[in-house]
Amino acid sequence: MDATARDGGNEPSSTIATRLVELGRMAAALASAVTMDDLTAVITERASAVMGASRAVLAVSEGPHRLRTIGTHGLSPHLARQWSSFDIRMSMPISDAVRTREPVVVANVAELLERYPDLEDATERFTVALPMVSPTSGEAVGAVGFRFDGERAQLDADELSVLQFLTDMCAQTMLRLRAEAESADRAARLEFLANASQALAESLDYRQTLRQVASLAVPTHADWCSVQMMDDGVLRTLAVAHVDPAKVQLAKELETKWPPDPDHPGGAADVARTGKSMLIEEITDEMLVASARDDEHLRVARELGLQSAMSVPLRANDRVIGVLTFVAAESGRRYSSDDVAFAEDLARRAGLAIDNADLYSQTRRVASVLQATLLPHDLPEVPGWQVGMVYRQAGRTDVGGDYFDVSTLGDGRVFAFVGDVMGRGVDAALAGSRMRSATRVLVTQGPEPAALASAMDRLMAYQPPTPMASAAYALFDPAHGKMSTVVAGHPPPLLIHEGFSRYIVEDGSPVHGIGIVQRPAARVPFAVGDLLLLYTDGLVERRGESIDIGLKRLQAAAEELLGDVNDATNLDDVLHELAEAVTDPDRHDDVALLAFRRMV
Repeated sequence: MDATARDGGNEPSSTIATRLVELGRMAAALASAVTMDDLTAVITERASAVMGASRAVLAVSEGPHRLRTIGTHGLSPHLARQWSSFDIRMSMPISDAVRTREPVVVANVAELLERYPDLEDATERFTVALPMVSPTSGEAVGAVGFRFDGERAQLDADELSVLQFLTDMCAQTMLRLRAEAESADRAARLEFLANASQALAESLDYRQTLRQVASLAVPTHADWCSVQMMDDGVLRTLAVAHVDPAKVQLAKELETKWPPDPDHPGGAADVARTGKSMLIEEITDEMLVASARDDEHLRVARELGLQSAMSVPLRANDRVIGVLTFVAAESGRRYSSDDVAFAEDLARRAGLAIDNADLYSQTRRVASVLQATLLPHDLPEVPGWQVGMVYRQAGRTDVGGDYFDVSTLGDGRVFAFVGDVMGRGVDAALAGSRMRSATRVLVTQGPEPAALASAMDRLMAYQPPTPMASAAYALFDPAHGKMSTVVAGHPPPLLIHEGFSRYIVEDGSPVHGIGIVQRPAARVPFAVGDLLLLYTDGLVERRGESIDIGLKRLQAAAEELLGDVNDATNLDDVLHELAEAVTDPDRHDDVALLAFRRMV
């Protein structure tokens, strides 16, 4: 094709050479492009300026039958919107170039009228559309089209060859950017799934966690994310997330004024009913019109700017309990089957967390009821004594194996004990109950703490209620003003005398369950007004902290709160205050706390 001027005369060879040099520079710019905006700017704006094109369009394949325009030059806003997406089977130069994978050249308006009569607008022009072909697969991934207005506007063979070279560079750059974006997207998905899994694992309140997951998904993976849960057979929205709070409110108004029809095919209700995921690659205006209840409904739906959507079922115990929906709007992203697989992976993890939370709740309820049944509800009234008790179940973990009790003996003596078995949950609650029962029986045979602790060792050696347990035993003898204690691998009792406190410690007495060992007793005076605290380790232990720190914390709080207790004091109230002041705020373990104060 001869080179002719676009004003009708021959162009100087120097002008063509200059243009070819500039086109070569554009090839280098394409090779170094780091974003799709860089690419579209070079191939539409810059190429049009150099070549003198009045219009340029860069369109990429989107699925087997559509092209999406990602860059334009010279098109009015109306035309840009009109041709933002179109069917590849339409008869026009740019779609023909994609289908045939060959350049399409239309020399003048007469040829255009003959080949593409629907595009005629009475403007004399030269048109060229060049396919972007993948060098690896040979498939056309899009096309670039240029329009040159004027009676004899044409390109010479060299210019056309360079434009084709630029188009090939554009294809390679676009494929590189896509591969980089897909790699980054895969990494982002894996990071998101890891973060979501961690959030789901850390909390047993799966409803709150699902709200957090919805927020995490925006805007990296969706412009909108909603979670709906089944409630008495009805799908109700649990969470809606969007970066713009005004849009969230708009979506809520949409659902409130025009609630979705659960029997209508498609949508979240259909996903919940069938258990099958749904993908809408492109939400068209025709879809909005078809689903709108009235003009106002259509206006609001259009205002949301929905572009693409996918919904996947949330399952627990092989039943659908909700729906997770991702929607693309402002970002312009289009969801694919790969995106659905990602959303289904997230839904599986969420379903597993819901299963675990339900199972945990059921097991914990059983253990709590069992433990509440097996532990004493009230301590006995002991004439001449103030006796107080606090029992606090762990806040976020399974119930433990704490056990305790008080016995009054016929000669006026009082026996008390606290203990803790190894493990958690139902088994620990049962083991704690067995240890409590065994201790009460052994008390009737010999209440001296040293003898009783040795008898418990023998029981553990031959018929153990639990593999291992710690305990503290105390025998009060008011007639002689004395008290004896034995500690078996347990935190030491705390004695408060005349406002000051000290721990009663006897070395060399390990936990029950390691064999029959010597159990030396500590014998100390116990006068009127003295107070003894027995407690389990949940009161003083905190994760990552030495127990010595917890013991000092308890000692300081006990002197402050219990140092001036008198006969009129409600001991239970003071013990609750003490437990609140000392216990780990995270409440990782159960707490049992007993107090004995001699009044006469």
